[in-house]
Amino acid sequence: MNKKQQMIKGSLLMFGVLSLWSCETARPKTPPTYGGAVSQGLYEKGGSGVLPFLIQAISQDATYGFTANNPVRVGGGREAGLRNQQRYLNALLGPRGETLKYEHEGSCCAFKIAEVGIDNEGQLDVYSLTWKGQQQPLKLYLNMYEEGTLTAPVGLSTAR
Repeated sequence: MNKKQQMIKGSLLMFGVLSLWSCETARPKTPPTYGGAVSQGLYEKGGSGVLPFLIQAISQDATYGFTANNPVRVGGGREAGLRNQQRYLNALLGPRGETLKYEHEGSCCAFKIAEVGIDNEGQLDVYSLTWKGQQQPLKLYLNMYEEGTLTAPVGLSTAR
């Protein structure tokens, strides 16, 4: 192969790579969905791209969500549990409608679950919630292995 053929072949290869790259970057952004991977970190309502649950009531139980004995049961299991936690947290607002920020602090409180898996054991996830003007973060306990009626904890509100 002579130099001219090598230059033509190299140019065509470069053109092909640039064409593929430009097609990739020209794709429109996808709208928020209920699915997809969920990372654990700091979120702001709506900032995660995960649409919220529709929650229309405030709990009458002062321990709901605030204790390991009475966690919020968002369900979903290992498949959709983290996503359901985000959907729940994205539905909450501060007492006067303030935007919440939440951070996953860790997991605790092991318990047996019916799902087949590693040791058939689940843990509660603990989130720290803050909003503008708040002195102390609130800690919420979420259970992704069991489902229950979803309400906002006492002292918080929801986007209706």
